[in-house]
Amino acid sequence: MLEWPGQLFPFQLEGVRALLERDRILLADDMGLGKTIQAAAALRILTLQRKITSALLVVPASLIDQWRHELYRWAPELRLIAIRGTATDRAWQWRADAHVVIVSYETFRADCIGEQSGPRRREWDLVILDEAQKVKNRDVEVSRKVKQLRRKRSWAMTGTPLENNVDELASIMEFVDYSDGSFVRYVPGPELLTRHRELQLRRRKADVLQDLPPKQVVSVSLPLLRHQQHAYLAAERDGVIQLQAKGTAVRIQHVLELITRLKQLCNIDPVSGESAKLEDLSERLAVLKAEGHRALLFSQYTDDRFGVAAVARLLASYKPLTYTGGMSGTERDSVIQQFKSNPDHLLLILSLKAGGVGLNLQEASYVFHIDRWWNPAVERQAEDRSHRMGQTFPVTVYKYTCVNTIEERIEQLLAGKQQLFDEIVDDVSLDLASRLNANELFGLFGLERPNTVPTRLESRPTGLELEARCDRILASRGWNVERTARSHDGGVDLIATKTDMVGIEQILHVQCKDHARHAGVEVVRELLGILPPGQVVRAVIAAPGGLTSEASNLARQRGVTLWDEEALTRLEEEAREQD
Repeated sequence: MLEWPGQLFPFQLEGVRALLERDRILLADDMGLGKTIQAAAALRILTLQRKITSALLVVPASLIDQWRHELYRWAPELRLIAIRGTATDRAWQWRADAHVVIVSYETFRADCIGEQSGPRRREWDLVILDEAQKVKNRDVEVSRKVKQLRRKRSWAMTGTPLENNVDELASIMEFVDYSDGSFVRYVPGPELLTRHRELQLRRRKADVLQDLPPKQVVSVSLPLLRHQQHAYLAAERDGVIQLQAKGTAVRIQHVLELITRLKQLCNIDPVSGESAKLEDLSERLAVLKAEGHRALLFSQYTDDRFGVAAVARLLASYKPLTYTGGMSGTERDSVIQQFKSNPDHLLLILSLKAGGVGLNLQEASYVFHIDRWWNPAVERQAEDRSHRMGQTFPVTVYKYTCVNTIEERIEQLLAGKQQLFDEIVDDVSLDLASRLNANELFGLFGLERPNTVPTRLESRPTGLELEARCDRILASRGWNVERTARSHDGGVDLIATKTDMVGIEQILHVQCKDHARHAGVEVVRELLGILPPGQVVRAVIAAPGGLTSEASNLARQRGVTLWDEEALTRLEEEAREQD
């Protein structure tokens, strides 16, 4: 008889049985229902029954330690190894004799190169993808590579298998529905939905945890403060003038950049320091402190002008802690332990990307979204850090919107467009950059879409044009440029070499990202993760749309150069002047 460290709920026992019985499954329980525990328990039983001897667990980097902790608790007999460190260290780690190998998506992508690479040299008894929405885009490298793995069982785990469109579900299903060395190529349609119903196990909190305290969502609409409103109106006026001045050269990216600037000003005016949201939030926190409650606050920005760092500075009296993707794993773990163990820290401020998944933060019963991601699935994931098993208080969620601003206009526009996916995955999700077409985006500022702009945001270049552009720039400056093979580039698109005046070879690795929006921090991490050890290599990210604030901070810290549209244009002008 096996001993377990805790009591499993009936629905969790049902989930463990399903994992034991089926070699292909999409475990899509609501966030907070213990998918990690169910998988750990099933792993233990299958290993002790000698049905599996090797399992590969691919997870977000921030969740590696959490998985190790849960496996130590729920499957203490299993030998574990986490793939970390230098390329040399990782090479021997892949050969280690372990029941479970845990690796981050980024490290997996870097190490999965060729048939004899660490992840691909063997057939795995089981491959598990946690937060499987990471492979929702079948065209990204990590999605292609995990589907190439030889394996006997495929488990995918995610609370949001469908975020924006059915194509994302199709990509995840292609990983799950693998058999005899091949997988099905799915397209949206009846065949996909039928197979999805056969392979998905999904339980909702409301159905299985009747005793879980309720969650109340409160929309808070606020007018901007006087100086903040002046700064906002000036920025919107100047932004619209700049859009109009571009004429036929205006692009959707320019509109998205203006939206970002205005959203940031709705958070805080950096000149006057005024913030209607933080003024309201401070009053609410004073009440929570008096009542002995604690709170989480999420922002999609991390900088010290509009995001996590700025909020922490302005709310310093509440002894806030911060949690962002730019912190090391050790630093993030320390922050979580401080928040859990010391109630003097009333507030934990998290970046939505880094803190929105994988954490257990039942110590807080209030959640604030200071700025909106406009993706209900992502926001709900963040809220469920608090609203999960172990929570004893009702959870209250506050979502801020500033009236007579771009936030209110987008909120109203999306309210009329929200598409229900109940028949597919009992979930609804909208993403601003994929759900609003060009006419609607330009219409937010009373402008008409130029005929030269594609109607849909998805209608963007493949990235080859950007590679060719960077190739020309480098060649004009005397660099020898090599384009990497697209299936094996590991995130590097161009490798440029040049010998300087004293005979020292310079090496430049360039990653090209022609995204419709700011490229995120994962792009910087991807490039850093594949730079060759032992060589002095300069790293460049060519991203005409720029980087998010979090990605920019990490790039600056690690010496990565950014070529945004302004820099690319300047380099091209310099090249023409030289000619």
